[in-house]
Amino acid sequence: LFSDSVKDAKEQGRKKKQSGSPKETYYAQLANTIFSNDEDPKVRLLFQTSPSALIKPVQTRFGTLKRKYNEFNKSLKQTGAGLTYDELQKNLQTKTLIGESFSKFPWWPDLHGWWRTNPAYNTVFSTANPGQNYESAAL
Repeated sequence: LFSDSVKDAKEQGRKKKQSGSPKETYYAQLANTIFSNDEDPKVRLLFQTSPSALIKPVQTRFGTLKRKYNEFNKSLKQTGAGLTYDELQKNLQTKTLIGESFSKFPWWPDLHGWWRTNPAYNTVFSTANPGQNYESAAL
């Protein structure tokens, strides 16, 4: 679900690791971890008797998190592309933007730690070094 990054593999001098299993297998494992330990015995029973009834909602929620994560990133514009949460907090402009959106999507800092440099999850991410001004160099 979180995939290996080509960038990380290159930096570590290795080949990118790809799973041989379909994503549905991972959604099923995630649903199992969540629902087989649920405090509500009715939810545990539902998962035991009809696991597919809860696997699809997990997959849907994962997609929703990805969409909202990218909407949050778009609010930062290129200013925050590729930067860590700590780096973004040091800049008053991005700190303010994060503060304004945080109450609507409090999972962003955690997801940003996992997804910030993975273009499969972060559609705003750029491989260019933050702070480079290509526009002025082109003139």
